[in-house]
Amino acid sequence: MGDFISELCGFFFSKGRRIFLIPFFLILFLCAFLFLFASGSAWAPFVYAIF
Repeated sequence: MGDFISELCGFFFSKGRRIFLIPFFLILFLCAFLFLFASGSAWAPFVYAIF
């Protein structure tokens, strides 16, 4: 398990892969932000309908 995590961190932080991962993490954080801040508002049914 430790080898897998170290290989994964090495893959994520290699210089050629950073540009490839920026859109992935941007969309991930955007969805997390949307779920966290829209869960208690009137927009919640619309946000949950999207996903």
